[in-house]
Amino acid sequence: MAVPFAFGWWESFDFKKGPYDGIPWALVALTVGWYYILKAIMPSLYISLRESYGELVAGPLLAWTFHMVFYHVHSGIYQIMDETKGWWNERKVSEFDRVGPWKITYWQMLPNVVRNQCIFLVVGIVNHKVFGGRGWNRATQPYDDVSWANFLFEFVVMYITYELQFYGFHRLLHNMKFNFWGLTKTKYNLYTKFHRLHHMTFASVGLSGLYMTGVDCFLTQTLPQVVGPTLINSHPMILWVGAFVGSFNAIHTHSCYSFWGFPAPHGHELHHSRYTVNYGTGPLDELLGTILPEKDVVREGYGLGGKLKSQIEKSKQRKAMEQQAAKRSE
Repeated sequence: MAVPFAFGWWESFDFKKGPYDGIPWALVALTVGWYYILKAIMPSLYISLRESYGELVAGPLLAWTFHMVFYHVHSGIYQIMDETKGWWNERKVSEFDRVGPWKITYWQMLPNVVRNQCIFLVVGIVNHKVFGGRGWNRATQPYDDVSWANFLFEFVVMYITYELQFYGFHRLLHNMKFNFWGLTKTKYNLYTKFHRLHHMTFASVGLSGLYMTGVDCFLTQTLPQVVGPTLINSHPMILWVGAFVGSFNAIHTHSCYSFWGFPAPHGHELHHSRYTVNYGTGPLDELLGTILPEKDVVREGYGLGGKLKSQIEKSKQRKAMEQQAAKRSE
């Protein structure tokens, strides 16, 4: 079923203001903890798996397994929270996917999500074969040689390449009149064909972070994860940590839970309900003028997507001018 543009059209639906919209310290702490766990267990585990089963198992399959465990444990916990009563219910800023007119459940989305996760595995294996294990062949390097400076440099490079691809492909898939930059007369609706499925949800069920078409998953989720490590032949710890951060962020920003120290879900909800803002993780939206911060939106009484404060101010000014004009005409 096609979903209309959302902002302002479901005014009776309450979108709560979250308690925290700052640095995600909890995610930072969890990431640092996972980094040290990797340093402790991965050398022996990687070497054991490689010797017993080969490089594909020790590399892409192991990273994919990490992702599957992170994603389904985390989204499963949120699903249990969605179905039970507790203090966490007050931190759920939206339940539109569960109670709105276009209900979609965890179990309805799950087969699609698992299929997309299989795309991750296939692309990872093909990438390993084609590029000779780049991004994996440093796994036996002593982990003490992977300094914080080296780790942070490679992680930043991976993040930059991720953001360039994620923002670029994501914004491309919102194009409803794509003609290959003027090369064809026919205009293709990429949004309807490849991306609308993801927007059938309103980012209030954690699992929905990967609910999308296969093409969408390949362009916006899979390629951004593998291109960076392959280009610079980074240490696989970068991908192992990236699997954790990416899975955590995708689930949480689609869950509509707003906890202190966690990434705020509001920005991505604005993308799902307004469609043409907040395509990326922040920097390119800032640079290219597509960012819409929560502080610029009034939620109460205006439904999903809220209403821009600037629009409210202009409306007030227009009414004031109309009232003044009416008085002068009396």
